[in-house]
Amino acid sequence: MYLCYVDESGGVEPPNAPSQGVTPASVIVGVVCSAVSIPVLTQDFLALKRAHFPTRFSHRPALDHVLTEIKGSEVLKLTRSSDRNKRRHAARIRSSLLDLLETHSIRIIGRVWIKEPTTGLDPVSTYTFSLWHIKYFVHAIFVKKR
Repeated sequence: MYLCYVDESGGVEPPNAPSQGVTPASVIVGVVCSAVSIPVLTQDFLALKRAHFPTRFSHRPALDHVLTEIKGSEVLKLTRSSDRNKRRHAARIRSSLLDLLETHSIRIIGRVWIKEPTTGLDPVSTYTFSLWHIKYFVHAIFVKKR
């Protein structure tokens, strides 16, 4: 059995909307992995988070480590930093994450929606089409190959 975790980044608002944090794109992604690999994957992912952000975990019970989020926006901020060490840290995080995905044969399937400068996206059709797209490729990759 395979599991697919779906998440999104960005929003459907027009890029020129007055609200803070509006992005020029919306991304909806499915991360697919074998259910059998979940326990080891979870341990490896927690180890990755602890290795790159040790101060967030030093005084917390181990079960709380699952709840400690490392946001993509944090890594992006490190990537854009003028400090060379922060940029290197971001590169190591990305590299470690990609290695983890490859080690566990994880697939990433998704849609990127680029918004026109004055137009937002229709949330229903954007999400519906994106999830259909993810489902189609999950079926093509994992079900048809049997």
